[in-house]
Amino acid sequence: SSGINAEYGDGKKVSQSITVLRYLGRKFNLMPANEEDLVFCEIIEQEIYDLRNKLTEVCYDRYIQPTLGEPSQIGRHDFEFYKKRFEQRLKERLPKFQNILVKPFALGDIPVYVDFLMYEYLDQLYMFSPESFKDCENVKNYLKRFESLPQLKEWFASDEYSKRATCVNAPFAVWNGK
Repeated sequence: SSGINAEYGDGKKVSQSITVLRYLGRKFNLMPANEEDLVFCEIIEQEIYDLRNKLTEVCYDRYIQPTLGEPSQIGRHDFEFYKKRFEQRLKERLPKFQNILVKPFALGDIPVYVDFLMYEYLDQLYMFSPESFKDCENVKNYLKRFESLPQLKEWFASDEYSKRATCVNAPFAVWNGK
């Protein structure tokens, strides 16, 4: 355990973001109904997480944070170089989401736990590189559809959300969402 725990009303202490997401999915009946759908959601989960991790590598200076990967050849964090390389990766990966999102949500008409993760990270990727989503109407419609869910619509319209929505990475990141 990381020592960072979130405690829920039932007294459970859970740590790690994916574990918390799955826990809440089980608690609120947002898990897939069968093994095949669960594996499909886990694939989506890891695919989107991989893209988010790659975005992190672009946004944080490897010379300040040397554990984030190999630095550029020019001896400094070359944000534009890394951004261009990442946008190429997006161009290759976004069609997968375009194909998945022919349905309203990952598994059909009702969101499941992975939709919350997918929305958050696709939204962040869209903020980072809207031009990469040019041919991704299913993805853009998915983002709008998620924001229109009756249970979430008020949250997305709130001042609290608008204050948080522009903060994707830490303030010292080369790109933090602002």
